[in-house]
Amino acid sequence: LKPPWLDIASSWRPAAMCATRAGAMTAWVRLAATVAAASLALPAASEDRQFYDVKVDVANLAGGGSGSFTIRVHPHWAPLGAARFDELVKAGFFSELRFFRVVPDFMAQFGISGDAATAAAWRDRDIKDDVVRAHNTRGRLSFATSGPDTRTTQMFINFGDNSFLDSQGFAPFAEVSEGMDVVDQIYKGYGERPDQGSIQMQGNTYLAVFPRLTYITRVARATAEASASAVDPAALQMKADAAVSRAAAGGPGALVWLVAAGATALGVGLFVRGGMAQ
Repeated sequence: LKPPWLDIASSWRPAAMCATRAGAMTAWVRLAATVAAASLALPAASEDRQFYDVKVDVANLAGGGSGSFTIRVHPHWAPLGAARFDELVKAGFFSELRFFRVVPDFMAQFGISGDAATAAAWRDRDIKDDVVRAHNTRGRLSFATSGPDTRTTQMFINFGDNSFLDSQGFAPFAEVSEGMDVVDQIYKGYGERPDQGSIQMQGNTYLAVFPRLTYITRVARATAEASASAVDPAALQMKADAAVSRAAAGGPGALVWLVAAGATALGVGLFVRGGMAQ
């Protein structure tokens, strides 16, 4: 198994970039510091890749019939949003929910209970905002909001690249990992016509006048929490760069400390990995 820091090291050509021996020496020290920082970042990078899957069954698709798609939840993207989603899944909240606001090339919104009493019980259960750590690109899910710290149960799936929402505080917490072709078939004909206030007060009784709305029949957690088998080199490079920059600001002594600490972390990591492999 090739250590991920080799992908970083192989992209460096310090001697070729430096015209003087002193410059080359400095570059090699920074390379060593980068590898060390990558070694230190490995545990955090692995932790960042924790996820779990939720299967969503839907009916009344635009072309008729039913289907399913899988939502991969990344708690490190938006911890509070992911926790609320998990809470809703465990409560059976999503059964018979309609995708009531569906805008072509933009998003499909859902999350108001079809039962008026249930909707009322959740209406004021706001959660704080998360820091936006992922982009609102195609297939990713974010909670809807009416202002700061107002997320409750409504969320949407992005049909396209809506990264402009990032700066508005919409923090993705999950993505559609399988079945985006099914998501694309969610009925869009009603657009934004269904009134959210009426849904809150009357639930699916009111939505009966929009009979073609796609709806959820079942939501269930498909996997226990898992980790991807490999560390993302790009993410690891970012962590390493940040560590090197901090060390460089502290002078040569800090870089030497980083190299030593990284070598220790790498040795421990390889020892543990070897023990686990046995």
